[in-house]
Order: sequence, then C-alpha cells, then structure tokens
Amino acid sequence: MNFPVDDTTLAAWSTLLGLTEKQTAATLEEIENTLRQGYEIRPDELRDATFDQLISDMDREEAALMFLISGLRQAGYPKAAYDIEVAGIFATLQSLQHIG
Repeated sequence: MNFPVDDTTLAAWSTLLGLTEKQTAATLEEIENTLRQGYEIRPDELRDATFDQLISDMDREEAALMFLISGLRQAGYPKAAYDIEVAGIFATLQSLQHIG
C-alpha cells in the first residue's frame, strides 16, 4: 500500500507515539486492513476501480488521523484511540450538515 506520506514523516509520527518498529508495522498493517475492508464493500459505482486507485486520493490529514488512532491502540491506549475516533466521526457529521 502506498501511504500518502514519506518515511521520515512516518518515523516522526512513530516517535511521537513512542512506537517500536514492530508496533509501527502493526499500525500500518491495521490501517491497510481497515482500508481493504472498506474496499470490499465499496458501492457498485466504484467496482471497476482498483484498491490503489481508490486510496490514491487519501490526503495527509486522513493518513495522520488513521495513524494516530491505530498507533494509540498499538501503544496501549485504546480509550484515547476510541475518543479520537468518535471525535473524528462527529466532526465529519458536522461538516456534512454544513454542506447539506
């Protein structure tokens, strides 16, 4: 999977979370598995697109949020990961309300 950030950025994020190399690899694997699950249940309109095509437009902010949530779980902070995940969902819903 092509993550939308370079290795230096990933290393910095890992360092900030205090992750080992093994935890960093597990974090990236968890993110890829999550994205692949979403790919498997994609809408019919997107059936012709490959996994790489669909994730190629992921921006750095989305990647950072996914890394933070998964990394916190790997670092032993599942409650913090959950809280951030819920806050992200609410923020998305609020932005959709302003669009609609």
